[in-house]
Amino acid sequence: MNTQNKQPEALRLADRLDLYAAGDDHQRDTEQAAAELRRLHALNQELVKALQTILNTSLMDKGHWAKTIEAEAHAAIAKATGEQGG
Repeated sequence: MNTQNKQPEALRLADRLDLYAAGDDHQRDTEQAAAELRRLHALNQELVKALQTILNTSLMDKGHWAKTIEAEAHAAIAKATGEQGG
């Protein structure tokens, strides 16, 4: 996701597909592609939220596993959200 844009890239592309679908012979495929992008974006948001919960829980435990979970969660959240660092 480009952090300078207000809308996630998957949703921007889905909106563009909706525009192209009007009057298109492949309208059904285009509409399905747009719906799939929106579904995947929503799933991504749920997974990021779950990782954030796991991360917050692991911060209470300073053991080896907590550090591993913390590093992996930070990396996954950064990748999913397009943010740097972690």
